Amino acid sequence: IYEFHKIRTSAHVNSLNYFAGLLGYHFPEHDNDKMSGPMQTAYAFRIYFRYHPEYNIPKANLDLFRQMHAEHHRMQPHHLEHYCDVSKINDITLVEMVCDWHSASFEQRFITHEDKHDYTVQKYFDNVILKNPKYNWSSHQIDLINNLIQFLDTYANHDAVMEIWRPVLNV
Repeated sequence: IYEFHKIRTSAHVNSLNYFAGLLGYHFPEHDNDKMSGPMQTAYAFRIYFRYHPEYNIPKANLDLFRQMHAEHHRMQPHHLEHYCDVSKINDITLVEMVCDWHSASFEQRFITHEDKHDYTVQKYFDNVILKNPKYNWSSHQIDLINNLIQFLDTYANHDAVMEIWRPVLNV
């Protein structure tokens, strides 16, 4: 389970950095908190269960995951839950955030097939994030996010990203 977690997390970070690279960025420390301690245990079991639903995840592991997932989102600047005021998010963090959305979306759409409705990053931003009244985005941020999404949708190579995720499919 821990080895699978390592391979899957590596694929997620490499995928994120593929997207970031298209924009001229690199985020080598992304999700490092998921690689040790209770955070690692929580994510290892929960992610393994996503890929292997026949595995009965212990209730204690689910409870730990809920706690660690909330902590990860509160502690990491690339998650909205880190902010009381999203208008304070700087542009580089927005780049990491959008790249994280792209990596997660790719995994859900093409690797785990959890997204049966082809819910693109643009649809997620438009229908979930922008419609949430607790987020007070600046017009600059909205324009930047939309431009980043459009750029990545235009220039990302599906086959290249699939190759990044291939090790996960081979486990």
